Amino acid sequence: MLICILGKKLGAKHTIARINDDNIIKENKEHFYNDLGINTLISPTHLASLEIKRLIHQSAFTDDIEFEQGKLTVFGISLSGNSILINKTVRESADLNPNLTFKPLALHRDNLTLLLSGETILKENDIVYFISLKESIDNIIKICGKHKFKVKDVMIIGGSRIGLNTAELLEKDFRVTLVEKDKKRAEEIANDLSSSIVINGDALDEDILKEANLEGSETVLALTNDDENNMMACVLAEKTGLQKRTIAIVNKTNYNLLQDSLNIDDLVDPRMTTVSRIMEHVHRGTIGTVYSLLDGEYEFIEAKILEKSELLNKKIRDSNLPEDIRIGAIVRKDQVIIPRSNFVFEKDDLVV
Repeated sequence: MLICILGKKLGAKHTIARINDDNIIKENKEHFYNDLGINTLISPTHLASLEIKRLIHQSAFTDDIEFEQGKLTVFGISLSGNSILINKTVRESADLNPNLTFKPLALHRDNLTLLLSGETILKENDIVYFISLKESIDNIIKICGKHKFKVKDVMIIGGSRIGLNTAELLEKDFRVTLVEKDKKRAEEIANDLSSSIVINGDALDEDILKEANLEGSETVLALTNDDENNMMACVLAEKTGLQKRTIAIVNKTNYNLLQDSLNIDDLVDPRMTTVSRIMEHVHRGTIGTVYSLLDGEYEFIEAKILEKSELLNKKIRDSNLPEDIRIGAIVRKDQVIIPRSNFVFEKDDLVV
């Protein structure tokens, strides 16, 4: 914060401070700091909690990013063995989507990330990233062999800052049980939360998990400050054999490689959510939203077609775009379009 204040006085046009105290943001006190010369405050704790809340509301997805106030969604979803997409090419699967209301863009398979072409063959357990209009989401879940389940009970393992913040966000909509190993911390959290149940105990102890009603919780969030404990807690939750969604906080990049083999539904990395938010501000003007996935392997960008753009008045197929770029959707005024190759760009189009 001090660096930002000094930077502003030395002539910086925009200053961004990463902060640990997320209460400043939760209590809408940013304007006090704007007056000091800090334009933007970013709390990794707050961003990670919002990311977890979004994932819970989309129970079938591995990732979920919204554009244009939810009219357009990008999400990852794994293909079950009963999916009608299995062993089909992307081109062959196009007849399931005659009105072009969604589009597969990329996939994650065996720790590899691939951008899709018409000849890419889809396989069981592939995590496929779609861009979709809101009304097509249920259809995509169905053709991928998945189904959404209603979440009522959420178990949070760990009373870290993210754990407490997430419980505060969720307890309005769900029945929340939080398990915290440290007795003093558990008492502090119990005083801060209004309706959540707080249990003092070790979440790696199966007896404690039974007492906390692990079997009755549809979603388990492992949010301690220890990555290994978080991964282990998710594995224990999966061992119950009941349908569960498991989400773990991780701070080390290489743990992403273990996600599939340990059958953990989602890993949330506070660093990457912070990077995504910072990049929004760095690109502000021509780029509205930047969101990174899989430790930066994919970046979803929303950018405007300006008057000097090389894409202006060109069809997508004639645009000579780099090999590693895919046009997912266009927002033109109030209309959201999943484009075909003959789509022509116009000035002020927002391109995802």
